[in-house]
Amino acid sequence: MKLFSWLAPFKSQIFAMVGVIAVAGIGASIIAYVHIQSQRETIKAQDDRIGDLVTINKDWSTWARQQQRLRNLEQRNVLLLQDQLAAIEARSAEQSEQLKALEASNAEVKEFLGRRIPDDLRRLLEQ
Repeated sequence: MKLFSWLAPFKSQIFAMVGVIAVAGIGASIIAYVHIQSQRETIKAQDDRIGDLVTINKDWSTWARQQQRLRNLEQRNVLLLQDQLAAIEARSAEQSEQLKALEASNAEVKEFLGRRIPDDLRRLLEQ
């Protein structure tokens, strides 16, 4: 009780100080609440963006795998075509050699090859 009697002359200042502290506390609480809400919105926006980026990254990795698979198929096709071309060239060279040998050993063939080939037969042979 002695304390209250000693503080009695400062009663109005104490109430004013308590009021100022209360207003400051309420203001700080409101500011903190608004700041927390802003942080939540920022976190949610970042979470949505990260989700979008993860989806994009998954789509990109699928696309990259498909592109690599296509490159591998192209490479395999090129090698197969090169093998086929080599076989055709070898067969053509072999047939040329056989034709030269036949021309050298057979007079009829030599005489036939010396003549002009009919257009239909030339087209057939050129295919």
